[in-house]
Amino acid sequence: MTKIERIFAAIRFERVDRIPKGEFHLEDGFVANLLGLKEKVKFKDRVEACELCGLDALAFSPSSSQQDKGQVWESFKLWKKETDFFVFALIDGPFQGTAKLFSSFTDYLLAIAKRDPIIPKLVAEAIATNVELGLNALASGANGIIVADDIAYNGGTFISPAALRKYFFPSLTEQVDVLRGQNAPVFFHADGDLVSVLDDIINSGVDGLHSLDLPSLTEIANVRRATENSVCLMGGYDLGWFEEENRTERASELLTVAAKGGGYIFGSSAGILGSVQSAQQVMDVYQFVSNFPVLRS
Repeated sequence: MTKIERIFAAIRFERVDRIPKGEFHLEDGFVANLLGLKEKVKFKDRVEACELCGLDALAFSPSSSQQDKGQVWESFKLWKKETDFFVFALIDGPFQGTAKLFSSFTDYLLAIAKRDPIIPKLVAEAIATNVELGLNALASGANGIIVADDIAYNGGTFISPAALRKYFFPSLTEQVDVLRGQNAPVFFHADGDLVSVLDDIINSGVDGLHSLDLPSLTEIANVRRATENSVCLMGGYDLGWFEEENRTERASELLTVAAKGGGYIFGSSAGILGSVQSAQQVMDVYQFVSNFPVLRS
């Protein structure tokens, strides 16, 4: 299977030849450590690092240095032209996009708590921007979209589930509907504990859920049961596990829970591998996953 075929098969809960793998980004420090580089990391080096890890999917954010909206996705055009990776475009969701319209996150949370009548207007403005970016990304060659909406932390959601349902989840569904209408898969990314709003995220129509930033494998197993045969899972491997002696056992436990029955893409819960991660420890895990048997229900 090609990388793109493998990711699409996982999304559709079809059989794969091996468990697919994906990260948002490999930082320069990680690439340099992996390849033993002394000079600046070049495009070919980053491609080699991704190939060594056996990655199938990467994600790219819009370039803030490009003022012309038609040029914000220049960063991944070379990847589309020169490589065969599945390319996700990473865009804001309604909660995160609206937050950027405030001077501080605290002011934003206070406005929501006070039910400021400006909130629905700003959410609509954010959604229009997000949809435009997403459609432009797909027109520029993206294979799929990841809607990044950090609505939670380890203790739960930043605002009440009721407030999310009132102000943001209807707009998330709208954003997902438009982008999926382009025959492209749409994933939802958020760190933290999403248990209280998991059904809302599933009901928004997303094809996948990234991060699985949860405190235990039991909770990941609960998410797997809730999304069985309907939503592809991606991530779940805690960055701290790379440093543990039983790092491959951690991967085996995660795969046994998350990958059984298909619909899973292996990767870190953070989505980014940096210089603080040992290249050898990461390779231990990624090589283990490459040889892990495909599990069926």
